Amino acid sequence: MRKTLTAIIAAFSLLLCAGIASEGVSAWAETPAGSTESFSPDGSVIFEKDGIKITTAGLDQDPTDGDDQPIIWLEIENTGSEDAFLGTSEGSVNGFMTDVLLVSFYEEDGEIYGADYTDCLTVPAGSSGKYALGYYKVKAPGIDTDRPGEIDFRFTMAEDEFTWPDYLSEPVKIVTDLAPKPADILSLGTAVIDTDTLLVVLGEQDYDDWFGPEVCVYVENRADHCIGLYAETATADGHDCDYIYFGKELAPGKRSAGYMSFEGEVRELKSIGNLAVTFSLKEADTIDALNAQKARLLDPVSLEYPPQEWGEYENGGLNLEVKPKYNQLITVGTPENDADGILFTVSETASAEAGKYEGAGWLFSVGKVSEERLHAMMCEDMSGAQAFAKDRDGNYYIYYHPTDVRLERASQEELEEGIKQWSMLCEWADNVPASLAEKNGLETVSYGNSEVDIFIARAAYMDGINATLSTTEFGPVSIAGVDGAPYAEFVMRGWFMPVEEEEAPDGEYVVLNFEDDDARLDFFFAPGGYVRLISGDRTTLYQAMWTDDSKSFAEAMQEWYYAAIEKAGIAETA
Repeated sequence: MRKTLTAIIAAFSLLLCAGIASEGVSAWAETPAGSTESFSPDGSVIFEKDGIKITTAGLDQDPTDGDDQPIIWLEIENTGSEDAFLGTSEGSVNGFMTDVLLVSFYEEDGEIYGADYTDCLTVPAGSSGKYALGYYKVKAPGIDTDRPGEIDFRFTMAEDEFTWPDYLSEPVKIVTDLAPKPADILSLGTAVIDTDTLLVVLGEQDYDDWFGPEVCVYVENRADHCIGLYAETATADGHDCDYIYFGKELAPGKRSAGYMSFEGEVRELKSIGNLAVTFSLKEADTIDALNAQKARLLDPVSLEYPPQEWGEYENGGLNLEVKPKYNQLITVGTPENDADGILFTVSETASAEAGKYEGAGWLFSVGKVSEERLHAMMCEDMSGAQAFAKDRDGNYYIYYHPTDVRLERASQEELEEGIKQWSMLCEWADNVPASLAEKNGLETVSYGNSEVDIFIARAAYMDGINATLSTTEFGPVSIAGVDGAPYAEFVMRGWFMPVEEEEAPDGEYVVLNFEDDDARLDFFFAPGGYVRLISGDRTTLYQAMWTDDSKSFAEAMQEWYYAAIEKAGIAETA
C-alpha cells in the first residue's frame, strides 16, 4: 500500500514538474529584499563570478530519493585555475526558510547515488559538470513545500572546504510553473507577537514519543534585515522547562515554521493546557552575522490550548494509543473473540464513509497469533502481513495492511484534496508497530517473506518435509528430526531481494535441497549474503539487505548441517 501511494504521488508531482498539471506562479510570496530579477529553472545563468558559471538545467525529481524530492539540475563550469568551494545561505522555498543545498551525483554499476548534502560543494579547476540544487521540505501543518514554486538563496564561496564563506552573492530567485497552496499562517494558530517587524504564531500541538508534547511555531520576518528568534524560557501547565528546543533565523520578508519541544517534567505530560514562553531576538544584515550579535529578551507571551483528546483503545491485553491529530480522523474497531485473532482494525473515517465497498479507508489491523500459527503463516506468502513483536507467553503480534490504496472520496477534487491527509495517516500507521511494541513491553521481531524465507520456514517448521543439507565435507544429510528454528530464524532476518544473476560469487556454498519440490537453495560463504534459488527451470539470485558481522547466513546453515550430521551419527564414522 505504501509503495503504491508513493508511486501515485510521485507521478502526480512529475506532471506538475513538467508544467502539465498546474500553471502560474504563487502570488503570495514576496520578493526578498535586494532581489532584482527572477530566473527560470531551465536555461538561466544564475551565477557568474571568478571563473564560475552556473546555469539552470531543468526541474526534476531526485533520482536517489523515493520520497518525491524535487531538485533543479545545474550546469557548473569552473574556468579558473583553482578549485572552487561553493555553498548556499539564506535559503527559502515558497517563502519559508529551509536549507537549500548543492548536491553532486555519481553513477556506479548503472546506479545513481547522491553525495552527502554538505555546506560546501567542490568544483575542480578547469572542470564542468552536472550538479543539483536540492532542499529540505518544511514539516509543519499548513505548509506546502512539496511543490517548489519559488526557491530563494544566496551563493557563498570559500577558500577551501573547511573555511567559512568569505562573501555572499546577490539573492538568487528561481521561479517555476508550480503553484503551491498559499500559506496564511495567521489561520494556523494564535498570534502572540504581531508587530510591524515580527509575527509569531503558536499553532497546533503534537506529541513525540521521545520529546513528549510539542508546539508548532510560525514566524514571519517583516523587517528589512535578518533576524534570529530563539525560545529562552518556557512554562507548561506550571512546570518549568529545563531547556527549550527552538530557534529560527530568517532573511527579510521570509517565514519559518517548526516545532518547539521541551526538556524536563513537561515531557511527562500527554498535552499542554497553558504555555508561557519568553523569546529572544537577534538582528543583523546577514544570517551568517547573527551569531556575533547579542540577543535581547522580548516580553513573555502565553496561550491557552483546548483539551487534547487522545484515543485510548484496549483489546486482548494490548493497548493502542492514538495522538489527537490522528484520532479525530480515524475509526478504530476492537473485535471480540475474533477467529483470526484480530485485536484492532483502523480505517480513515472519510474514506470509509465515501467508499462503496467493505474495507474502504482501511489503514491497518493488528492481530495476535500463537507461535504455531505464525510458523504456518511463514510457510506461505504473507503479503500484507508482518510479524513485529512477541510477548512473554509466546504469542506473536501481526501487523496487517492492504496491498492496494483504500483512499476514497466522493469526487475527484475531494480525492486530490484528501491525498495529503491520507499520506499523513499512512506515515503514522507505518510507525504503529514499533510504538505498540515499546508501550506494551513487547519483544520486537522481524522476519522476511521472500521465496528464500518461505522455503527456509518450510524446512524448519513444516511437518514431513523431505529436505537435505549438503556441503563437500560429508555430502547430503536429512534434516528430519532436527530443530532448525534457531538457524532458520537467523537467516530470515536477512530480508532477501532479487539481484542480477551475474552477481553470483565464486566459491563454496551450503545446499538446502527439497527432494519433493524440485527446488534448492545455495547459501554462499562469500561476503554479501547471497543465496541462489533453483526451482525447476528457473534460477533467481537473492542478496540479503541485512547481514550480521558475527557470522554469515551460510555459516548459520552450516551449523544446521552439523546438527543434522550429529543427529544422523555421521561425524563419528567419517
